Amino acid sequence: MKTFNLLTILLAGVSAVSAAALPSAIDAREVADGFYQVSTDDSGNTKTTFKPWDEVVTTSVRERSPLEKRREDCGPGSVSTGEADDANTCLINGFSGDNVYLEKNAWSYCVRGSVVSFICPYSQGYKGKADIKGTWSYVKGHCGPSKMGYAQVSNGIGDWTAGYATKDDHFCTADFKVGS
Repeated sequence: MKTFNLLTILLAGVSAVSAAALPSAIDAREVADGFYQVSTDDSGNTKTTFKPWDEVVTTSVRERSPLEKRREDCGPGSVSTGEADDANTCLINGFSGDNVYLEKNAWSYCVRGSVVSFICPYSQGYKGKADIKGTWSYVKGHCGPSKMGYAQVSNGIGDWTAGYATKDDHFCTADFKVGS
């Protein structure tokens, strides 16, 4: 019994020291609505740029184009369909022109309310906006209108994953989430 109590106290102490030593990430609830771009260097350090929601031009999402789906998944959580549509529109309109140049390890996402819409490229190259919009449309059709999800796509040069989730969930990597 004494060993168990000593072990419990020791683990609690280590836990408290570890928590105090780690830098605190921003709580996703404190993150503003808008368009974010994140790039990582070879050491894994991230740099984030931000454009507020009011500065992103909004238009409607067009129908999807045919794409080769490589992997998709639907999450257990639900999202607001209106906020998901708004976040998707915000994200695609954060890029100018008809094509989006995606760089490897340079993630883009947009937050609207409790939803994050994201694009995670695995290699660099141009993608048509219609293809990215089509991926979100595919996810919505595959997962259901209010279920979060993503699809990995290959079309043209390189490939990417696009989807939407609650802003408390991770995306692009197992550790990255809004506010990281």
